[in-house]
Amino acid sequence: MPVYRRSYLKATRIGLCKASELSAVTDCDEKTRKSANKDLGKKAVERWECILHYLALPSQKSEQGVSGTTKRLFRSAGLTSSENDDGDIEITSAGFQFLLLNRSEQIWTYLLYYFHMQEVAGIDIIKELDFLFRLTLYSGDTSGGTRVTNGSDKERPAGSRAFLIDECWPEPTKDFLMHLRELGLVFIRKRKDGFFFLTPLLNHLTSISYASETGIENRNQNGFVIVETNYRVYAYTDSNLQLAILSTFTEMLYRFNDMSVGVLSREAVRRAFQVGITAAQIIAFLRANAHPTTYAVTTEYGGMIQSVPITVADQIRLWEDERRRLMFCNAAVYSSFESEKEYFGLKGYVSSQGILLWCDDVQRLMVITEEGHESVKSWWKMKTGKNGS
Repeated sequence: MPVYRRSYLKATRIGLCKASELSAVTDCDEKTRKSANKDLGKKAVERWECILHYLALPSQKSEQGVSGTTKRLFRSAGLTSSENDDGDIEITSAGFQFLLLNRSEQIWTYLLYYFHMQEVAGIDIIKELDFLFRLTLYSGDTSGGTRVTNGSDKERPAGSRAFLIDECWPEPTKDFLMHLRELGLVFIRKRKDGFFFLTPLLNHLTSISYASETGIENRNQNGFVIVETNYRVYAYTDSNLQLAILSTFTEMLYRFNDMSVGVLSREAVRRAFQVGITAAQIIAFLRANAHPTTYAVTTEYGGMIQSVPITVADQIRLWEDERRRLMFCNAAVYSSFESEKEYFGLKGYVSSQGILLWCDDVQRLMVITEEGHESVKSWWKMKTGKNGS
């Protein structure tokens, strides 16, 4: 019998507690329990959005809320870059695409990058994976209410259980637990307390319903963006994260308690292009987060596509095409030919080799690829050698 099947059957027989090998805290006082469980889901989301805020708008202020591990992960995964001389961190096209994922995809993608980074560093990830899978045995048991489970587990209030941080755990496991705390998957009020709580965010690792309910189709139920044909953008949100994402390609003009106003200017959009964000990604974000009112009005005429005016979407694409009018590459220029025969002889050779970029027969100028320069030198030496003999 395969190991996984044997382990699964054992878990259904003995119950979650014994199968997970996690020790529940029984002497946790009610005051501490209530304090920890108060707005547990909200605290978890705040932690995760703190990480996303750093990715969307890296700054000295936003980087205070993330660890060095997360910063290294974003750099190694290509989600952020530091290409200018000042060393400023900027989001990349891949990073912006990460922000477009639903929350389940974001968390899993982050964890996969994390485990890959650990492997590259020569760290054995088996114990970390084992610990994560044992935690997920309790997924669905973190949102409050009461549930009944199979095996030896009895009916209990869900989401109120604290688990012991065992001092016998290896250091990599303890470090991984602290990293899960940073992600918002577990909650630790104070490390000296010696126990932790699982948060509702952990459910995103195992539940299909959590993945689907945050998809683009359902995001419109909580959409907050209205784009007008005059390029004005109205954001009906007080979320710093959403506004940070929006400001990567929008020039923000005013901010009120629950609404901000900006404009899709050429300069702001081109700044986004310069760090690798594409027109398609900008338009996808605006459509995915379109205000329900806009979506409802335009459903008859194209739904999500029409939630961003066609003129605005086309202009964003045109601004992107502006940057593609010229292509720069290294090349070699040939001039001052002694005769017309010499010029056309070389032109015939470089044309046959496919290395000719441009020529002017009147002025006898020729531009060839940088790679073809060595080929021309060899050809010229061979030609002059034959003429000399």
